[in-house]
Amino acid sequence: MPSAHFINDSEHWRKRAEEMHTLAEDLRDSQARSTMLRIAADYEKLAARAEQRASGTPQEDAPALERGH
Repeated sequence: MPSAHFINDSEHWRKRAEEMHTLAEDLRDSQARSTMLRIAADYEKLAARAEQRASGTPQEDAPALERGH
């Protein structure tokens, strides 16, 4: 089982976001593309939260991940 240390690694989340952007570029299905871009945005938010934790910024000041429908 992988270590949970990646949770606090903003670069890990940014790489995942980049992967989703790359996948989205190749999709012809607009709904699938939108889903991939939404996932990429959520990964970017996770990266920002990891950076806030690293800098000591209180978590309650950070915006919560929004659920898109």
